[in-house]
Amino acid sequence: MADLSDDSGLRLLLMLESLITLGLAAVFLIGAPGPAAMALAATGADHKLHKGLPLIYGLIAGVLLTGLLTSIGMLALLERWPESRLIMQLAGGLFILIMALKMLRLPVADDSTEAKVHFGFRSGILMNILNPKAYATFMVLITKFMPPIASKLLSVMVLEMVSLVATVMVTFGWLLFGGVLGRFISTAAGRKKMQVIFACLMIIFILPVLIAIPD
Repeated sequence: MADLSDDSGLRLLLMLESLITLGLAAVFLIGAPGPAAMALAATGADHKLHKGLPLIYGLIAGVLLTGLLTSIGMLALLERWPESRLIMQLAGGLFILIMALKMLRLPVADDSTEAKVHFGFRSGILMNILNPKAYATFMVLITKFMPPIASKLLSVMVLEMVSLVATVMVTFGWLLFGGVLGRFISTAAGRKKMQVIFACLMIIFILPVLIAIPD
């Protein structure tokens, strides 16, 4: 007679391994340098950390929405009507470009003036839901790293929760990274250079937004 305790232990071990793999993949894919990361770093560099919370909340909401929409077929919808994908790509690219240009035009914060580089809740949501690569990221997670749970609804819920934890980790990480840079770079000239670098990186990172979604 089979040992049920050993069988249960094996299933638990496989589930734990699956969740760890999913978590690492989510951190890598969601936390990869991109426009959102640069916006967080720029906000952290020019503000006290609590000022970046609205942007983090927006990014978290955006990640949850894109994950949910992908799981119910948004990616298939975009592939069925290529014109809608093109509109989304152009809108997302234009939005990020406007954010980068806005960053370049803002006055530099120093010890005697209030910091100006700031992106809020709405920016965080739009950076995800207007970005086809965000849907592609979740398609990779769904097709390659979905936890082995019999119930599809429960597996999607687990995927969303793991993605939520990963998003919280990486968003706070980028915000804190910007805060560290802000402490080391205190002169107006240095902050302006840092501002330009972040803005240029945001523009460079528009390119993945315009790349076609893989099959």
